[in-house]
Amino acid sequence: MILSVDRLNLSFEDKSGRRKILDDVSFSIEEGEIVGIVGLSGAGKTSLLRTLNLLQPVDSGSIMFDGQNIVGLNESKVRSIRKKIGVVFQSYNLFRYRTVYQNIAFPLKIQGIGRGEIRERVMSIVSELGLDHRLSAYPSQLSGGEQQRAAIARALVMDPKLILLDEPTSALDPRTTGRLLDLVVNLNERRRVTFAVVTHDMDVIKRTCDRVAYLQNGKLHFFGPTHEFFVKIENNEVSDFGSPLELERSVLSGQKRLLRVLFWGERTHEPVLWEIAREFDIMINILYGKIEELKNGPFGTMIIAIDGQRQDLFIEKLRDSVFFLEEVR
Repeated sequence: MILSVDRLNLSFEDKSGRRKILDDVSFSIEEGEIVGIVGLSGAGKTSLLRTLNLLQPVDSGSIMFDGQNIVGLNESKVRSIRKKIGVVFQSYNLFRYRTVYQNIAFPLKIQGIGRGEIRERVMSIVSELGLDHRLSAYPSQLSGGEQQRAAIARALVMDPKLILLDEPTSALDPRTTGRLLDLVVNLNERRRVTFAVVTHDMDVIKRTCDRVAYLQNGKLHFFGPTHEFFVKIENNEVSDFGSPLELERSVLSGQKRLLRVLFWGERTHEPVLWEIAREFDIMINILYGKIEELKNGPFGTMIIAIDGQRQDLFIEKLRDSVFFLEEVR
């Protein structure tokens, strides 16, 4: 385990009094995984991210990083901890009047590392991130995707144990977003880099994350595997990022028994429904279906109408064969 947060509390003073930002938040991040932090604006996502490298002091609670409680450390020890935690801000925070090379080299330079080692480490990173042809360019001359990669390179050059990404795709077009997400997953797989990613973009969660922390008004309402988070959405237990499909009445008219079926993992692509329907002589009408590829496997949703003499037996066996099943009518 690289990071463990226990009963974290944070509040700010404003005109209306003291306002709770984080309320008894607890979760953990394993080494080598990508964890998404989601929630609506004002839920406390970025505030939580800022506490993880002590940019934001907390009221109470503990943050165990690499086996050490980093809450309450003196400034010298905080600087030492920050060398192990890279941060990529939403606005990139590149130095306007420094080139890409100088931006990436900056954290190494202030650590007093020699010029030769700096060049070796920078060139290794930029080659991996496809920035070797932009080393002399200034931030204003870069596209949004190039600025984001330069910011990631600056975080990576220190060889951190954890990288914090704050809304990494918010200013990017869909194609550039796809390339960036591929880069994050590749870095995670090749270098075993651990990421915590604040986002409101569900594509980021689907394509990159192993687990999800869902914040609502400063409270942690869910923390678990990504596919279980999407089950919560389908079951209307999480309404901030979508809701179960509501079919039109004209589609439902004449249908007798409706089932919502969720598939996860290898069985998503297997003919489970067809085989069980054939076994019990059940007629199926597929009213809705989709399959989405999450980072760790496919996730499928289906709404079906069924008819036949042995419906109860069909439902019982299907329930045992899929990830989740509920009768919606």
